[in-house]
Amino acid sequence: MPILTEKELQDILSKETEANAKLEEKNEQLIQAYKDKRNLKSQKTGFVIATVLLGILFLSMIFTVLFKPKLLGLNEGITLAEDEVIVKKLTLEDYQNKIMELEAQTSDYINPLELDEFYAVQLGAFKKFNTKLSSDNYSIVNNANFKDFNLYTLGVFKTREEAEKLLNVVMQLNFKDAFVGLYRNGERIKAFY
Repeated sequence: MPILTEKELQDILSKETEANAKLEEKNEQLIQAYKDKRNLKSQKTGFVIATVLLGILFLSMIFTVLFKPKLLGLNEGITLAEDEVIVKKLTLEDYQNKIMELEAQTSDYINPLELDEFYAVQLGAFKKFNTKLSSDNYSIVNNANFKDFNLYTLGVFKTREEAEKLLNVVMQLNFKDAFVGLYRNGERIKAFY
C-alpha cells in the first residue's frame, strides 16, 4: 500500500495547524473585545457613580441652605442596582458592531472534519478489513460505508475540484483505482471516475 511522503504529510499537517491558529486568533480577538467592553464599563461606572454622588451632594447642600430639612424630598432621582451601569447608546452600538464584525470573520471558517457532506479521494473498499487508521480528531484518512464495504478515503474537501487535485497526486503514487467520491454522514452517495 503506497505511503504519503513526509513532505505531503507535513503539508497536510501544516494546513491543519494554520486553520487551528486562525481559529485561536479569532477566539483571542473575541475575548479581547469582551475584556475591552468590560473594562470600559467599569471605568464608566466609576465615573458615573462619582458624578452622581457629587451631584447629589451639591443638590443636598443647596436644598439644606434654601429649605428646611423637613421639607426636603430626596426620594427622587435615579437608583441603580448593584449590577447596573449607565452606558451611552452610541457606545453600546459601537460594541455591538465590533462584535458582529468579529463574528462575521469567524463564521467564514468551517472545520473540515465537522462537515456532514464532503468530497474525498477513495483509496480502497474492503469487506473484511475495517481498521481505523487515525484518531477521530486528527483524521485525514476517513472510514465510510457503501453497501457491505468499508471504504477508506483521503482528505476532506468542500468542492470536487479540490479533491481532484489530491486525486492527481494519489494517482502518481500508483493508486490506479482511486477516484473522487461525495460522502454524506459517513456514507458514499456518489462516485466520480
